[in-house]
Amino acid sequence: MAGTHTRTEVSFPSGEELLVGDLVLPDDPGPHPVVLSVAGTGPQDRYGNQVLPDGTVDPHPRHRWVGDRLAAAGIAQMCWDKRGVGASTGGDRAAGDPPGDRDAHASVETDVVDLLAAVEFLAGHERIDPRRIVVMGTSAGAHFTCRAAARTDVPAGYVLWGGVHQEIDEFAAYIYALIRSWAARGDAEREAMEANKPGALATADRWPAMLEAARRGETTFEWTDEDGELHIRYLTRTIQELEHAYPEQFANVTRPVMVIHGDRDINVPVQQAHDSAAALRAAGNDDVTLVIVRGADHGMHAIAVDDEEHLRRWMTGGDRGPQSELFIGAVIGWVRDLWVRYPS
Repeated sequence: MAGTHTRTEVSFPSGEELLVGDLVLPDDPGPHPVVLSVAGTGPQDRYGNQVLPDGTVDPHPRHRWVGDRLAAAGIAQMCWDKRGVGASTGGDRAAGDPPGDRDAHASVETDVVDLLAAVEFLAGHERIDPRRIVVMGTSAGAHFTCRAAARTDVPAGYVLWGGVHQEIDEFAAYIYALIRSWAARGDAEREAMEANKPGALATADRWPAMLEAARRGETTFEWTDEDGELHIRYLTRTIQELEHAYPEQFANVTRPVMVIHGDRDINVPVQQAHDSAAALRAAGNDDVTLVIVRGADHGMHAIAVDDEEHLRRWMTGGDRGPQSELFIGAVIGWVRDLWVRYPS
């Protein structure tokens, strides 16, 4: 695909912060349709990699892959270093420093505000067609996308990839039950899981108490471990997720929408895609496309047919496998067809 597109670093303001990312453009002058890739909750960079508090990068560059494939098909793409990550400002760190605990200064609301700022930036870009902006929210990014849809009329369509359609207390209880169950298998499984998901088990054990603290409006939860180390979890995000329940936000999406989900998704079980599509239709959206990608996980990797191995890799890390060609083909086709179905 060399020579089919150009990747350029761009920046745009969001309140007092400056967000930095990549705009990937096809080689021809345009103006181009564009997909705005919106990452989920974690401290992700513009490519989709998870950046740990100390700056260590867990490579997962799915958004870079998506951008390259979209641009090769004549569709621009943008994604950015999340607030407080990479070259974007945020918190008391300097741009480029490790993110620390991003939830100390970021929340659902700031993620939504940053998304809206990105839409505004694209709508004013000389090589982007402002009438052909599609927002693609991934995982919790689908929630931010649904929240943002209530505040902007700019996007022509939406793609909801692996979105959660469940109350946050139920969703988190499901994830933490998986973690505790894996850790209970034995010391080797526990150690491998904790190396891949540091702090996850400690949080899982304390989730009921953290949830109750958030329901009381407390913005932090603290505990001291057996070695005397103080741990702090920031709860503003959870408070906002309780106030704006995930399932209720789908009604905000009134433009054409694709709900796309891997049928091997452990993070967000595939039934939630069916629930999301049903909620959109029940709210009056009559242009809902539901695509279930056979053999794909939450990150849209093609996964071998071995449930135990799939769960082991999810818990302990390792090779995720290639990105799903079925997934990217479906997204490209839907976006291209959107302008045929709605030419104006």
